[in-house]
Amino acid sequence: MLLITVVLSLLLQSGEPIKIENAWIRTSAKGANSAMFFDVVNNSDKPDTLYKAESNLSEIVEVHETYSQGDMMGMRKIDFVVIPPKSTFNFKPRAHHVMLIKLKEELIEDTKGEVTLYFKSGLKIKVNADIKDMIKMRQGMKKK
Repeated sequence: MLLITVVLSLLLQSGEPIKIENAWIRTSAKGANSAMFFDVVNNSDKPDTLYKAESNLSEIVEVHETYSQGDMMGMRKIDFVVIPPKSTFNFKPRAHHVMLIKLKEELIEDTKGEVTLYFKSGLKIKVNADIKDMIKMRQGMKKK
């Protein structure tokens, strides 16, 4: 019985080393910019590095961070994000995110958009993210 418990425990722990959760993309008009937000869950004992993102939704796809310098805030492209072992890294508004620049079509609420994330370990994860209206999401949070 103990052997069965140990085997089941190991099987449950051996899931995917990297998982993407809570992915969503902000609605936006054709030709404008948008962003994808999500959580990267690193279940492994080693760090992994997100170094690239691709999508057919826009002409340019970049990993960005938001920064502040004095009284000014801005966004800038970064080359990679290290995801520490046994942790969750949040890509969220006003922080890290995947920027979708010069959208090829309008991103409409309650549809989906695909973005592929590339990790240094060799993982390539296709994310099918919900497209959501950020203003409605903020209003919903204020009501709670």
